[in-house]
Amino acid sequence: MSKEISATGYRNLFGSRDYGPGLVGIVVVLMCREPSLSFKQRIHFAKKERTLFLDIMLDLNQMQRADDNIRRKTVIERLAEEVPLILDKYTIPDFDKARFVGDMKSWLIDIDEGDVTS
Repeated sequence: MSKEISATGYRNLFGSRDYGPGLVGIVVVLMCREPSLSFKQRIHFAKKERTLFLDIMLDLNQMQRADDNIRRKTVIERLAEEVPLILDKYTIPDFDKARFVGDMKSWLIDIDEGDVTS
């Protein structure tokens, strides 16, 4: 799944847009773990680097059983749900959160529909 997302050219897409200097990067780790291990989601906003680091926790058993289409849809849904909620927890001055979230959701819809290529 990470190769498929990388192939969409998201770095160029989002790198060419200006959401303000308050947040210069978001690092997402897709974390597939056995739920019984009770791993905690890591979320950290590094103010000095102006970067948000976060895990998207995925159920290992579900992801192993799922076909590629279901995996893609699961990751897209989780990104669309969780990134905005996590961003809402932080006051990030000089960052156009609404515009970023709108652009991200549009990009995710395009991925889901197969309309994004590098």
